[in-house]
Amino acid sequence: MKNKLLIFGIMLAMTLGTTSCYNDFDEPALAKVWNDSDFTTKGEEIITIKSLKEMCAGVGLAQYKEITEDYIIKGKVISSDQAGNVYKSVYIDDGTAAIELKLMVSNYVYYPMGQTLYVKLKGLAIGNYRYMLSVGGVPSEKDIAKNYANRNLETQIERDAHIFMGPSGQLTEENLPVVTSENYKTALTDECLGRLVRFEGLTYKEGTFDGDRYPQYLETVNLNNATEATYTNKYFKDEGLTPTFAYNYQNQRYYGSSLFTYNATDETDKKGNLIVRVSGYANFALDALPQNGAKGTITAIYTKYSAKSGGYIKYQLLVNKRTDIEFQP
Repeated sequence: MKNKLLIFGIMLAMTLGTTSCYNDFDEPALAKVWNDSDFTTKGEEIITIKSLKEMCAGVGLAQYKEITEDYIIKGKVISSDQAGNVYKSVYIDDGTAAIELKLMVSNYVYYPMGQTLYVKLKGLAIGNYRYMLSVGGVPSEKDIAKNYANRNLETQIERDAHIFMGPSGQLTEENLPVVTSENYKTALTDECLGRLVRFEGLTYKEGTFDGDRYPQYLETVNLNNATEATYTNKYFKDEGLTPTFAYNYQNQRYYGSSLFTYNATDETDKKGNLIVRVSGYANFALDALPQNGAKGTITAIYTKYSAKSGGYIKYQLLVNKRTDIEFQP
């Protein structure tokens, strides 16, 4: 009898335990929302993104600085890869500055725009790729050989060790500076790099700037199975194609570049001539470009790009989604 009661008790406990597990699965506990005190009470220091960039101002092209101090940055997510134009990156802004986090694909599922993120910097590397600073893992020898200054945090273990979810929210004016034809010369400084900026009153231009012709796309081909790709600038009209934001035909997808300007007559005015660069994987790659001379507004992440040598600098706009390009057809 005692044995029967013992067996019955064990089975009852197992049943309750199983039921409890299913209840937890159906109603999982809410994820922790992190705040400043979770870090500062442990002796970690929250610094601004501007301060971080100033610390790393001396990091040269294709170089990196490993962070060994217990520093934390926090900021709101200002990017989205849902449209396919942002790739393996999340940009965060804290009102003082913004910076890129090198992560994985489909970031918009985990880190929606307006979400506050805390980033533990200790053990990560601040890298300088073509004048853009980013936060990522310490680069491997292969990364360095390819001129990459850090690497993506591809694994969940890495991300869980360094990225913590704060409160969700909305972007405010603090996270969205406005630039116009009247203020661009003073408002657009390199302190704005990585920030989401609203560019009002731009003009779309077909033509040349700084030795390049626009609009164009960059054909990327590995000839004879070579490990190094061959890049060729091509022009939509020369190829008999309607000018679109990027190239996406017969499963070939190439970056497209188009010129939007505040100062179309001065080719030395790099701040006033901005290149919108769009991936062939973007869901708006084949949308037609505006009519030549059309005026409108673009909301985009302000970036800078150069040749490996550091020369041939251009300022580029990274667009999150098609509706951020407000031009009449």
